[in-house]
Formats: sequence, structure tokens, C-alpha cells
Amino acid sequence: MISIMFSLLLVPFFSALLIFLIPNSRKETFRPIGIAFSLITLTQCVYLLFGEYAKTEFTILSTFQWIQSYGINLHFGLSGMSTLLLLLSSLLVFVSLLSIGKDHSESKGFVGSLLMLHFAINGVFISGDLISLFIFFEALLIPMYFLMGIWGGENRRYATIKFILYTVFGSVFIFIGTVYTAVLSFGVNGRLAVDFETLSSLSLLESQSKTLFLLFTFGFLIKVPIFPLHTWLPDAHVEAPTAGSIMLAGVLLKVGAYGILRVSIPFFTEGFLAYKNLIVAILSVVGIIYGAIVAIAQIDIKKLIAYSSVSHMGFVMLGISAGGFLSIEGAIIQMINHGITAGALFMLVGFIYERRHTRKISDFGGVKISMPRYAAIFLFTSFASIGLPGLNGFVGEFMILMGSFNSYKILTSFAAFGVVLAAIYMLWAYQRMFTGPIKYEENESLSDLNSRETASIAPLVLLMLFIGIYPNYIESFVIQEASFLSDTIAMFKDLK
Repeated sequence: MISIMFSLLLVPFFSALLIFLIPNSRKETFRPIGIAFSLITLTQCVYLLFGEYAKTEFTILSTFQWIQSYGINLHFGLSGMSTLLLLLSSLLVFVSLLSIGKDHSESKGFVGSLLMLHFAINGVFISGDLISLFIFFEALLIPMYFLMGIWGGENRRYATIKFILYTVFGSVFIFIGTVYTAVLSFGVNGRLAVDFETLSSLSLLESQSKTLFLLFTFGFLIKVPIFPLHTWLPDAHVEAPTAGSIMLAGVLLKVGAYGILRVSIPFFTEGFLAYKNLIVAILSVVGIIYGAIVAIAQIDIKKLIAYSSVSHMGFVMLGISAGGFLSIEGAIIQMINHGITAGALFMLVGFIYERRHTRKISDFGGVKISMPRYAAIFLFTSFASIGLPGLNGFVGEFMILMGSFNSYKILTSFAAFGVVLAAIYMLWAYQRMFTGPIKYEENESLSDLNSRETASIAPLVLLMLFIGIYPNYIESFVIQEASFLSDTIAMFKDLK
């Protein structure tokens, strides 16, 4: 199991290096090599689902001595939540490489950067200490910078700089929190140990817990992002290439919520209890409603989906802030579900953009006549995003709303209205783009999805249906972790 865990780092890293070393004269090999190696990683993640750590709390499996004189080591491990997120990231990288057009598939920089991004994301989800977590948090910004800055849209420079400034600003607080935690650990243990096992046994004063919670959580919330720290996200989505948007919505937004679940809550629980209502819960509900209302007003379909992500991630943060078993379980499941549906929606937008070179909703109309297969899949994915019962989106949001109601009756009632707004912006956009007669003759000759594009979107569509019909399977991987987090919160509540 340890060898497979490390191969999740080594395979993407060395496959990216291999592609960088291949001469441009062999550009037709870039995509096949990337797909082959991403398929290896995907297969390994599927194997992890049947391993002994797939349904457990986080367990450190390996330790590397880094700076021995100060007791600083790098730790790596697995849990049920991290296993699901590793599988999600590997699947999205695989379908992204399969879906990209000829221009990107024949660019070694693009394919290599996507694989390097995969390496960094996997590193986040297997990190067992604050130092390695911070290193991989920052490492994933580098390939994302190149993907957006080189292969993005017309305003890519503005969007890229804004993305980097926001996320690096958040990282400053995470770094300060890491240093502060290491100093506190040194005072107790005589070494700068910040691994998760040491932190779990570290006794902190309430003021220290509150300070550290604020430092880490502020940095993580920028990466979620939560209202009003979200303004970098729509620009980043609109200007990023399709594969970049898939990875950004599908996985990168999840690392912020993952950080709160992995670090902020279990190690700084007193701080969480002190600030969860004022900071996390209220801002989450504001983000749900705000993101949905702004999405309704959008004329660009990609920007509409970007604002919908702000709304959907608000549900995730509401579930986390409620702190109950059902709400946390729903939040983790919704992280996976949103990654699937948002990734699929951005992929579908990329397909039609390659044909029409426009994302304005008003430039379409009647597209279901010329692209019936595309229209059917877009409608199915829209239903999943809305939360139609029987599809994956319903499972997580229903658990979050049910689990949060006991803690926040009024806030949860407002949040439930976000589901109605989601139906409005998705179905109204679908009506304008796909129904009625064809408005413009450019849309008459649009070709439907080809076999490669259909194969790219098919795994995501099947997962939407599978999770919606049989949610018990994905739930089994997060029960232990959700139970641990909710029990920790309940224990500190009782102590107060």
C-alpha cells in the first residue's frame, strides 16, 4: 500500500518530465503518453478503494527525516476522504487529457503542466504534516499559473495574476500558522514536529487555538473560495483553458475545504467552536444565495457555471460549520459530487466553444436540433447539478440541509432556497441555448459529440447516476472520518 501511495506522486511527476524531454517533432505522442500514465494512476486509485485504509480515519503510513536536528520530518498517509479525492483527481486528469483539442494535445507544455498539477494535488491529499501540506499547496499553483497564463483566454494575464495574488495571500496565513504551531510544538516536545499525530496530542490554550484556527481557516477559505473572498474564481474559470477549468472546479476548490476538515477542525477545535457561526456559517449561506443570484444574471455560460460553484461550495462549508455527523458526511460527499458535475459542465462548455468560439448564451438557441446527443448530456448534467433526486447532486445537498437544520434552522431555510435558484439559472440557460428553432445559421452545421468526446464525458455521467442511485457505496468511505470529526466537536462542546 505504501508503494502505491508514493507511485501516485512519482508516476505523474516522471511522466511530466518524460513529456518535457520528448522533442516537438513527436508532438503526436504527448497526449497518448499522458493518457497512458494517467490511466496507471487512475487504476492505482481504484485499487486503493479496496485497501485497508480506504474507509478509515487518516493514518500515517510513512515518514521521511528531513531536518533531523530540529525533528522536522515529512509524513504521508491515507484515509477514506483522501482516497476518494485522489480517485476524483486522477479521473479528472484522465478525462481532461482525453477531451482536449488538437492544439493543446500537441503542446508538451500543456500536457506536462497538467500532469505536474496532478502530482501536486495528489501530494496535498496524502500529506500527513503541515509542512508537506503547505509545500504541495504552493506547488500546485505553479502548473496552474502556466496553464492559465499561457493557454488561457484574452484576459488571461489579469485572471492569472489575480488568481496567484489571492491564493498566495491566503498561503501567507497558512505559513504563519504552520510556524506558530511548530514553535508551540517545540515548547512541549523539544522539536519542531507538526505531523498530524503530534498535533492531535498537543494541548493548546483556548487563545492559541482560536488564533491558529483563524490563521489556517482564513487561508483555506480563500482557496474554497467563500464569499466575499471568491472574486478571483469567476475570472480564473472564464480565462482558463477547458482542462484548467475542469481541474480548478473539480479538485482545486476542494483543497481548501479539505484543509479545514484535515487541520482546522481536529487540531484547533476550540477556535472552530468560537468562530464557526459568525465566520463560516453565515458567509456560507450568503455565498449560496449570492452565487446563485449572480449566476442567473450571467450572459456567458462559463461564467454562470463559475458562479454556481461559489453557490455549491457554500453548501459544503455550511455542512462543515454545522459540525454534526450527517452534515459533515454530506459535505465530504458533496465535495466529490460537485467535482464530478462541475467538471462535466466545464468540459461540455469547452466542446461547444471549440465549435462556435463563443460562450454567450444569446449566440445559441435551438442547438438540440443540430447536437441532440450533446443537448441530452448537458440536460442530464444540469439536473445533477441542480440536485434532482436520483442523481448525485441530491445526495450531498440533502444530507447537508438535514444535518444543518438542528444547528441553524433559519440559515438552513435560506440555504434551501439556493436549490430553487439553482434550478432557475441552469434550466433557464438550457432553455435559451438548446430549445426552440435555430436562431443563427452558424448553429445549423454544428457537429454532435464525436466518439472521443463522448468517451471523455461518459465516466462522469455514469458516476452521477451511480452515486445518485447507490449513495451508500460512497458514504461507506467517509463514515469513519465524519464520525471522528463530529465526535471531536461534540467532546469540546461538552467540555465548555
